[in-house]
Amino acid sequence: MVALANPAHEKDLITLASALAHQTNGEVLAIHIVQVPDQTPLEAGAEYLDRLDAESRELLATARTDAETFGVPVTTRNIISRYSFRSIFSTARTHDIDLVVTGWSDDAHLSPGRAERGIDDLTQDLPCDFLVLKGSGFDASRILVPTAGGPDSELSAEIARLLKEEYDSEITLLHVVNGDEEAESGRQFLTAWATEQGLSAIEPRIDTSGDVEDAIATAALEHTMVIIGATEQGLLTRLLHGSLAFDIVESLDLPVLLAERSRERSWKERILGIQT
Repeated sequence: MVALANPAHEKDLITLASALAHQTNGEVLAIHIVQVPDQTPLEAGAEYLDRLDAESRELLATARTDAETFGVPVTTRNIISRYSFRSIFSTARTHDIDLVVTGWSDDAHLSPGRAERGIDDLTQDLPCDFLVLKGSGFDASRILVPTAGGPDSELSAEIARLLKEEYDSEITLLHVVNGDEEAESGRQFLTAWATEQGLSAIEPRIDTSGDVEDAIATAALEHTMVIIGATEQGLLTRLLHGSLAFDIVESLDLPVLLAERSRERSWKERILGIQT
């Protein structure tokens, strides 16, 4: 499912979603959420939608055309809601979605500083995997994948592998260690991790500076796209509160794809609101 908001970002998001669907024999559901202001009665939603109908229909029609170039089945839907991000979650659950693709910008459904009631708890119980694209000009020709391991990095590797199959992308795997004395152990880790992710043919890149953000920024200069898995739980919560996974991501002058894997919360996490 791809959640669209701004026509300027439509092509990047629908291209990413359609490329992944093409490689997995999947389908694309493109949604455009028309957010009804709090002061507007929900029964007036249809009237509100009518005023935006031309823009919304044009956006979804363009998305359908772009998706169909990949030969994947595509469905489009308008959704009226007071809470756009909550609607993304409920729609994903209703349609048994495997992966949500959305954007991160001031005018996206997932925008920095957006506040919705109960959003913190909502984002700790993801209905499926999430990809959040920051920046424009989608180009998967040279992909950088920094990793320190973990399920979210596994998702970033999975996405990179699918994009490589679709676009014959060049992929660089980056692992950062503290000093030259850790270089060999870091290389062994990254080589084993790459094999587990089906990326064994890719040469690992070890940075010994110990500075993850600087290492990503330096390596990114040679690439057209960066895919980063969340380093801890709550990626979407941090994004909604205006905080990226790494500060450096905000300053990178290329598209960055942030990946978070869904997971089951334990009873302690659900009842007490803690992480285990």
